[in-house]
This record gives sequence, C-alpha cells and structure tokens, in this order.
Amino acid sequence: MLKDQIEQLGKVLAEILSDFLGLKSKGSINEGIKISKERLQSELDIDIEKLITLNKTKLKEYVKNLKLSEGHLEILSEYLKEMGMVKNRANIGEAKLCLEKALELLDVADEISNTLSFDRINKKTKIENMLQQNL
Repeated sequence: MLKDQIEQLGKVLAEILSDFLGLKSKGSINEGIKISKERLQSELDIDIEKLITLNKTKLKEYVKNLKLSEGHLEILSEYLKEMGMVKNRANIGEAKLCLEKALELLDVADEISNTLSFDRINKKTKIENMLQQNL
C-alpha cells in the first residue's frame, strides 16, 4: 500500500516536471511555472514558495513529513534547477534561491539514502557551476 503511494507520488512528480519542461520548450514559461506550482500544491501538498524559503534543517523536516524519497527529491531538485534557469532572465535573486534549494534537496537525498550516487554528484556539480558563473 505505502509502496504504491510512493510510486504514484513519483509518477505525479515526474509528470509535473515533464509538463513544465514541455511548456517551457514551447515558450510558455510563465504558464508552465503557474501550472506546475498549482499542481504540486493541489495534488501533492508541496508548496514550492514555502520550500525555497526553508533552511536546510526545516527543509529536511518538510520533505520527511511529506514522505518524499530520494528519487522524489531528485525530481524536485531538477524542477527547481529548471526554474532557476528560467528565472535567471527576470530575477537573478530568485533564480539563485531556486538553484541553492535544488542543491540542498540533493544533499537531503544523500542523507536520506545513505548512499553515494554519482548521478547526484554530477547534478550537484552542474548546479554549483551555474551558481559560480552567476547562472
């Protein structure tokens, strides 16, 4: 039962990310952000605006309460990275916040999984490079 719920959560997260990327590629960036935030809130009770303002300790608590796995956190991290890249054009401060939170989500995923993931290391390196280059 719980395993099914976790799998379903992962599918919905992946679908939201995919839909966001689809709208982004069509140039409907603002619509993509609006729809994805609404879906994350209504379907999964994930408040992106709240999530990006939490410190690492509170972030870990927040995702734990939502019962998010490391795979879920990787998807959310990818979403925030994409948001950061989009926001870079309009608001560098907000873009930086999204990228920093994407990085923290990957750190939390490492802590939850207790395993070393080369994929996560590569993702972190890419995000860190984006931050160092001021996006």
